[in-house]
Amino acid sequence: MAAYATVLGGAVPLLLFFAGLFFLVRLRGFYLLHPIRTLRYALGRGKTRASLSSLAVALGGTLGVGNITGVTSALLVGGPGALFWMWCSAVLSMGLHYAEVVLALATASPPGLPRYLSGRVTGKVFPLFLLLLSLTLGGGIQSAAAAEAAKIAVSCPAVLSGALLALPVACVTAGGFARIRAVSGRVIPIVTLLFALSCVGVIVAFRARLPDVLRTVFREAFSPRAAVGGGIGETVRRASVGFRRGLLSNEGGCGTASVAHATAEVDDPARQGVFGIVEVATDTLLLCTLTGLAVLCAGYSGDGVAPLLSAFSSVYGRGAGVLLSLSVFLFAFATAISYCFYGRSALVALTGGAGDAFPFLLALFLFLGAFLPRGTLFFLSDLFLGGLAVLNLAALLKRADGVCRLSAPLIGKTGKKVTPRDGRPIRRPGSQKEAARRRP
Repeated sequence: MAAYATVLGGAVPLLLFFAGLFFLVRLRGFYLLHPIRTLRYALGRGKTRASLSSLAVALGGTLGVGNITGVTSALLVGGPGALFWMWCSAVLSMGLHYAEVVLALATASPPGLPRYLSGRVTGKVFPLFLLLLSLTLGGGIQSAAAAEAAKIAVSCPAVLSGALLALPVACVTAGGFARIRAVSGRVIPIVTLLFALSCVGVIVAFRARLPDVLRTVFREAFSPRAAVGGGIGETVRRASVGFRRGLLSNEGGCGTASVAHATAEVDDPARQGVFGIVEVATDTLLLCTLTGLAVLCAGYSGDGVAPLLSAFSSVYGRGAGVLLSLSVFLFAFATAISYCFYGRSALVALTGGAGDAFPFLLALFLFLGAFLPRGTLFFLSDLFLGGLAVLNLAALLKRADGVCRLSAPLIGKTGKKVTPRDGRPIRRPGSQKEAARRRP
């Protein structure tokens, strides 16, 4: 365990940092320099509804307890300055998310996984890690967080919390991807809006402290304590809790986004890749920032959901417990059904079938997660996420030239007007010969 903590806390974050920086440079930072033009390109002609449906599934996988416990852990370890480094890590994660979504759409998708992840070794190891991650992060950790919030807020027993989460997830996921996508498209906007408005209410109530909080964030950003908590210091420091919890939040460079976005029926991979950027921005730049500012403005500290519960209670009174418990439950539900799709895809890639059995296996882990030790679940999730990141980043870096070719309309000359038609349309292959020809 100690040996892997060294790898996860050093080598993997270092790889993520330089890979994100590499794609930021290769893509000329178009999403930072020209955000309006980039969004206009994504929302141009085409099947925007299909793109948004896939985005909802991907967001369901990233919007979870990491937006709460990941932020509070980073603040506890690294102080207010950790929030600044979370913003920096999000900027690097955007390029990685964009690249993996583009490759997923540009290559043929065999049953289970995008083709760029279906190599001789990667095609077996990646789905195995993804399958196990779907049970730990998508099942156990979500249930543990929901049970903790329910116990603190409304004194709900763990057995009841596990059952209340497992049953609806099993009912939804048993209907296949069509039902998962439909439910995600409805639940994700609701839970995001509910949680965001709740945090905004706390920030507004303590708005007099906001200027001092922001000054503290930037002042402490470069202190050693902040570097350890926020994640950038992980390039030179050992085993940071803050970085690992941030990875649980946005999963930057881990390849999970490619599995969800690959289902979008669109002709332009670069267009769908922009929605991958939106995913990271929503998860980290919006929700994690709101969580951090709400806790800092209210002046509470600690780990888990307790600091945010205290912040909510100071504003909303007795209803704070119910409000936070509902938010965490919806987050856990959305993450669980998205990870059910990931787990089914991984199981299909490993066995060639038997995907229908995964929803029931996930429901079992959701029930047991309310009782399992949180430390063990977090360690296993960190382990599987680290393995996924290494495999996915190796595949992305190998195909970086292909990503840039497919992104030509977006990384062209400054000020050039672009639409999805400016790029060469990419259609889904109808044969193995055409799939091989289209591989970047």
